[in-house]
Amino acid sequence: MIELKSKIKEKIKEIFYANHGYIRTKDISCKDIDRGYLRDLINEDAIERIKRGLYRWKNAKFDVEEELVNVSKIIPHGVICLVSALSYYELTTYTPGEYTVAVHRKYNIKLPDYPPIKLYYFSDKYYIDGVEKIDINGHIIKMYNIEKTICDCLRYEDKISKDIIVESIKEYIRRRNKNISKLMNYAAKAKVKNAVQKYIEVLV
Repeated sequence: MIELKSKIKEKIKEIFYANHGYIRTKDISCKDIDRGYLRDLINEDAIERIKRGLYRWKNAKFDVEEELVNVSKIIPHGVICLVSALSYYELTTYTPGEYTVAVHRKYNIKLPDYPPIKLYYFSDKYYIDGVEKIDINGHIIKMYNIEKTICDCLRYEDKISKDIIVESIKEYIRRRNKNISKLMNYAAKAKVKNAVQKYIEVLV
């Protein structure tokens, strides 16, 4: 009996690894494996429950940028934005205490206790424009491009530290691959063109 349980748990582990460290309950149900084994693995501290029906294998192999993957799986329609995107692009040295995610206003989402996520509800024109698809360890997550992110931060400057905004724009201007024309285009769409111009004039 013990040997059989060990073989089944090893099979579940293989499914986790085949899915880059994640599985949904249906992934084992379709293979006629009892869901009770997931509870056993949680008690053994081998896996953790991300949200209902979604689990992660607790292994250092999957730790690189794993939280962004967690967040994108919890909110599949979400787009990583604002300070979380700035941090990913290494435009700021600030480490955000919560993940900032944009969702369309029509979505009603119940968030888990962990990881900590702050939702921003965007209208059509701000939600759709400037989305990039980024591959993280085989997982595709959605994130706004650098220029759109900077402009969105200025749209929410009442909620984001000015120091973070200044640091990010200063770092962006230093980069060889900066695209000021693209930045100003997004600034015009976001109605922050004057603010972006002032920052550039001061920081250049």
